[in-house]
Amino acid sequence: MAMSSSIEIRDPIHGSIDLSAEEARVLDHPWVQRLRHIRQLGFVSLVYPGAVHDRLQHSLGVCHLAGRAFDHLLADKNGALSGFDPEVLTYARRVLRLAGLLHDAGHAAFSHTAERFLGRVEPFRLPADWYRAGMMPAGRPAQHEDCTLLVIHGLAQSGVIAEDEARDICAVLHAGIRRSPRLRRWGSLVSVLRALVSGELDVDREDYLLRDSHFCGVSYGIFDLGRLLDALTTIPGERGPELALDGDGIHAFEGLLLARYHMFLQVYFHKTPPAFEFYLEQAVAAGEIRFDFPAGLQDVLDCRDDVVHGALHTAAAEGGEWSRRIIHREPARLVMRERVGEADGDNSLSLRVHAALQNAGCRVFTRHSRQRFTNLHGAGGVEQGEILHGTRRVLGRRVIHPLAHQSHLLTLFNRPIDIQYTYVLRADAERAAAVLKRLDLDR
Repeated sequence: MAMSSSIEIRDPIHGSIDLSAEEARVLDHPWVQRLRHIRQLGFVSLVYPGAVHDRLQHSLGVCHLAGRAFDHLLADKNGALSGFDPEVLTYARRVLRLAGLLHDAGHAAFSHTAERFLGRVEPFRLPADWYRAGMMPAGRPAQHEDCTLLVIHGLAQSGVIAEDEARDICAVLHAGIRRSPRLRRWGSLVSVLRALVSGELDVDREDYLLRDSHFCGVSYGIFDLGRLLDALTTIPGERGPELALDGDGIHAFEGLLLARYHMFLQVYFHKTPPAFEFYLEQAVAAGEIRFDFPAGLQDVLDCRDDVVHGALHTAAAEGGEWSRRIIHREPARLVMRERVGEADGDNSLSLRVHAALQNAGCRVFTRHSRQRFTNLHGAGGVEQGEILHGTRRVLGRRVIHPLAHQSHLLTLFNRPIDIQYTYVLRADAERAAAVLKRLDLDR
């Protein structure tokens, strides 16, 4: 589907990215431009120095891939979108690409690291009439997704995006948002749009795996993007079209999942960043820096990596020990990295080690990281998850089947990555080594 291009952006991952005049107007807004100052991977750059790419680059990539994937679905003669009016599909494409461009607009400094400092969700809520009945969030911590919805609402209030269009963008990003009458009339077409932005085949993870792999200088996140996009299709569902995968593309999908699995093990769950996240928490707890958001969205918009780094530099110069450890890149010493639940006694060894170090006066702390590489229903024991179908040809007839049933990888190899790290501060490393030498770790 043709798009009147306003600007062309050169991207190291996807080559040329074309934006419409409306998309360029959204991109140029200061609230979106601030994503230039939010690193995609937070403290990971302390391990992989090239990983200084930002959320804006990723957002452009997701916008681009969303349009590319949708164009393929429109061209699929065997797909389930053929019954929709071209004007409807043009609008759906526009909403989808803007959802991709804005899906991370609510991130604060250090991306996901800041999420634990957001506080309660109430200051980050949309007007009540934007939510579906019973879906207004309350009594839980805020998440960056809440901030993202509020940014999109603000763009509508300032006239950058029409209000109905902003509602539909939010509805694509969050199932609890009330769609405009225009999108509501089209039934589950919105389900296809949601699946493309946030699902087992979403363009969000497709972009971040390739982008993060590139800037980290590793090959763990490489997969066959072209083949995977070519294998996308739509099938008739009970309430309208659903996203599916052509049977010949299952190996490309498995490649995506393995790339994600290896990137979590080798990059996202590297031993060093969790310790610096702990330092940041301690710097806040000790009052060395402020990292709170009582005013809601405006505080998030004012919170950029450079602002927090500036505060850390000031605190370190004034004697803040936690800020100094961050600014001077003083890693903690890893004592143990253990897959939770795999050791006999449910990881009793790490408890023994932690207690022994603590009794010896070592400053010891633990961090925990957990991720399942797919939540696809039927994959490796997942009982409640996204149901994704595949298609294949049997004697010339198109047969639809649950995708998880066609892959040994999905059936057998979906154990959660569940890791616990035990650290001591660098000054206690020698003492900790002596404690471990005395401890009978085989007992």
